[in-house]
Amino acid sequence: MGEDKRFLKIGTENLIERQVKILKKHFHDVIISANDPDKLAYLGLPVIKDEQSGRGPLEGITSALKKSRTEFNFVVAVDIPTIDMKLVEKMRSHLDHVSAVIPTCVDGREEPLFAFYSKNCIPIFRSAMEEGELAIHRALKRCPIYHFPMKDETPLKNLNRQEDYTAFVKGNL
Repeated sequence: MGEDKRFLKIGTENLIERQVKILKKHFHDVIISANDPDKLAYLGLPVIKDEQSGRGPLEGITSALKKSRTEFNFVVAVDIPTIDMKLVEKMRSHLDHVSAVIPTCVDGREEPLFAFYSKNCIPIFRSAMEEGELAIHRALKRCPIYHFPMKDETPLKNLNRQEDYTAFVKGNL
C-alpha cells in the first residue's frame, strides 16, 4: 500500500476509527493490537504491544488474547474495511467445543484475520512460535477450529493495494 492503512480516509474518518466505531456498538471491550501505542492513544482504547517483536500477526493475536478479559475474542484486521455484523453473529454461534471460528471462502481460502479466537489458543500459538512457525494458517492446524463456510455471505474484502482502496472509496469494491 505504501502508507499506514490504519489512517487511510474513508469519508471523514480513517479506517481504524471506522472499525472502532462499529466494534464498540457490538462488543463490550475493544482492544487494539499494535506496536506503536502513542499513535493510537487518541482512540482512548487499550493498545496491546507484541510480547515478542518480529513474529507478525500471530504474535499480535496471541498478545492481545493474553490481555483480553474475555474467553472468546473477535479479531479483525484493519484492512478489512467492512465488518458484516450478521456474519460475525453467525460465526459466534459456532464457538462451542472449538478454540477458533475461521471463515472459509468458497475457493477454500481462510480468513484468519476476521475470526473468533479462544484464550485456549494462547499456549498452542506460543508453542508454534517457539518452534519457528509464524504463519497463522499453519498454527491453526494445531487447534480445534470450526471452518465457517462462506456460502451466501458477502466475500470479505481486503485493502491490500492502492487500487483496492481507491475502488472501495468509490464504492466499487
